[in-house]
Amino acid sequence: MKIKWANQALEGFQNIKSQHFTMQETKEYKKSLVKNIEEKVSLLGTSIPVNEREWKGSYKLIIDKYIIYYSLSDDRTTCYIEYFKHSRQRR
Repeated sequence: MKIKWANQALEGFQNIKSQHFTMQETKEYKKSLVKNIEEKVSLLGTSIPVNEREWKGSYKLIIDKYIIYYSLSDDRTTCYIEYFKHSRQRR
């Protein structure tokens, strides 16, 4: 499955940093996070729709305290990450 990121979601992903881990460890964490997103999307598909009106047609995941809204292409070969943020961040 291909993953395509909306600008806002990509910005949120790129902002993942840690004062407790090295840059290399953070890179490895980001890689594993993307892999986890792919696996969860494949597993859950469209089973958890977002209930907010402005996100109609989107679905929600929570992985490692990150909230991810996504949608799928009609043939389900592409996942569009529309929204990505840590659960402690304000909207």
